[in-house]
Amino acid sequence: MNPEQNLSRQCAACGEQEAFLTYAVRQNRRLCTDCLLKEHRHLFCPVCLDVYAATVPPPPEESIVCHNCPSVAHLACPPPPPSPFTCPPCSDPNFSFFPKSKPDQESAYALVAAAKISAALMNNEAAELKKEAHKKIFAAKEAKKRAKEALGNLQDIVLKQRASEKKNPNKRKHSDRR
Repeated sequence: MNPEQNLSRQCAACGEQEAFLTYAVRQNRRLCTDCLLKEHRHLFCPVCLDVYAATVPPPPEESIVCHNCPSVAHLACPPPPPSPFTCPPCSDPNFSFFPKSKPDQESAYALVAAAKISAALMNNEAAELKKEAHKKIFAAKEAKKRAKEALGNLQDIVLKQRASEKKNPNKRKHSDRR
């Protein structure tokens, strides 16, 4: 296998070489399913794996926030308290959204959630890059305009100097005085 292909399958967070699936989250950063979901817990319900529309969690009256992280679950999803609520990854350090050993229905939900989150993150990244490109285009247009004005001013100065030299041919140029 080509080393570059292997890097494209490597998770940037856990370093797993042969991640089953990796998702782009930024231009040059890829994460495996489990790491993507763990790093972006605030974008989906950690219990039912429902991705929030436009990456906005449900309103406070319909949700519960993990005591240890920014994870937001639907109020109807978590099992009845222990109060305060702790999301699955916070309550079990060995928890995995995508267990590699036995893929099942939950794993399929995790794959779909990770794909939706990756798409949303890349759309946001594309929008930011587009804004940045527009700013650079505007700055380049402004720089071009200023350069044209400077060249016009320089041309006016050169023309005035030539006209002055024609009127006073005995007056020596600054460069001839040395």
